[in-house]
Amino acid sequence: MRAFLVAFVGFFLLGGAWAVSLPVNGTYDESQHIVRAYAAVDMQWPPHGPDRQSFDVPATLLPANPECMHEDKDAYRPASCLRPRTERGTVTTETYVARYNPLYYLAVGLPIRLWPDTTGIVLARLLSALLCAAMLAAAVGIAITQGNRLLAAAVALVATPMVVNLAGSVNPNGLEICAGVLLFASGLGLIRDETGPRRALLACAAVAAFVLVVVRHIGPLLLVIDLAALAVLAGPAALRAAARRRDVWAWLGGGALAGLVVYGGWLLLARSPVGPGPGKPTDLGVAGILRGLLTDRIRFYVQQIVGQFGYGETTMSPLAIALWYALVAAVVLPVAWRAGWRVRGVLAGLVVLGFGMLVALEFYFVPTDGWFSHGRYALPVLVGVVLIAAVSDPRTLRWWWAPALVLATAPVHLYALTRVLSRYREGIDASLSPFGGSWDPPVPTPIALLAVLVGVAAAAGAAMMTVRDHDGTDNRASTRTVSAN
Repeated sequence: MRAFLVAFVGFFLLGGAWAVSLPVNGTYDESQHIVRAYAAVDMQWPPHGPDRQSFDVPATLLPANPECMHEDKDAYRPASCLRPRTERGTVTTETYVARYNPLYYLAVGLPIRLWPDTTGIVLARLLSALLCAAMLAAAVGIAITQGNRLLAAAVALVATPMVVNLAGSVNPNGLEICAGVLLFASGLGLIRDETGPRRALLACAAVAAFVLVVVRHIGPLLLVIDLAALAVLAGPAALRAAARRRDVWAWLGGGALAGLVVYGGWLLLARSPVGPGPGKPTDLGVAGILRGLLTDRIRFYVQQIVGQFGYGETTMSPLAIALWYALVAAVVLPVAWRAGWRVRGVLAGLVVLGFGMLVALEFYFVPTDGWFSHGRYALPVLVGVVLIAAVSDPRTLRWWWAPALVLATAPVHLYALTRVLSRYREGIDASLSPFGGSWDPPVPTPIALLAVLVGVAAAAGAAMMTVRDHDGTDNRASTRTVSAN
């Protein structure tokens, strides 16, 4: 419980720092999700309008020009370009996420319904950060309960700046990623079959499976990939044993089934999980799509997994991205070198399926909507690579290794937030100057930057913790492995 609470504070501060630092519509599609959140709590579930993509919302909900920061690709403007609407009353507003399942929006949207302005949006972001922090902290709690500090560090490594940016915004993708983290952490705990709170592990897995299925339209595919990876890792004997257990069917089966029922019921009501997107048809053809993937899109996926912010225009230094991947490699590469064939196969399979899904979505959507996929879409699958490696590491590690990995992420987290603050304060070409410019964030910048430092320190502190064995002694194992040959 101590590890959960400390990790919860850490991850909430990381997501909360972004929640109080971004302008309205300061990250991917947020203006669209804000409209959807208000409508969901206002009980406007089926949309209306010519394309069934519109809701009636207060005029104060969004600025008159929420896209002004991103629309001019030759000169991206600071957030001071945002202007309040002069209208009063309600306005009919289109959103291309109008047919998304309302459950996420019901969970975070009440502040937007009560205060349909920047205040409500910031509070909704903080609720989103809280939900994501609870899932990530539960994964850390599982790791510490089972004596695996490296797994606790791995949870912090998959909580990249991009993930905490999404967690601290009105966007279901953040919660979707955190559900993937919790599903892998609880599933790996069940595979190891250690003595411990099995019912708690099953409950975590059930919640994660339910959330993963319902929050976005590709949820069932993500769940199938993640469960398949865990099943292959467990092996036939463990699967047969699990299939004979009523608690597995009741909890994990029940969570997944409930998610599929909700997903299917909403699909029948909305007729389609997605509507027409904001993109435009293209005639690139197969050769053009392949060329675009090789020259630009795959690099974009890889960069965005760590951090590429705004609407993709705000990039990070290649050195910062390389540092993050170096920390991930410190966990994954020893396992890829030394572990058994089954672990290697699962790790490789997750990478192939994660990026393969992105490529397949491009081939499907490019002809009608233009380039579609983002690296963040695959994170509910790709996080499994780091988490599985952490529980399969054959090395005997010193106690300080896990918290050192977490602390090493602090410069990247600070740099990412500083870079985005500078972009919105002064413009896309601004140097790192988070305290100047023509726009001020909702909360003073020093508070947000301090929250990042305290958040990383708390996550590192959670990775240092131990639990008491049943005989009363400290369990100080830094890693316990899953062996799969």
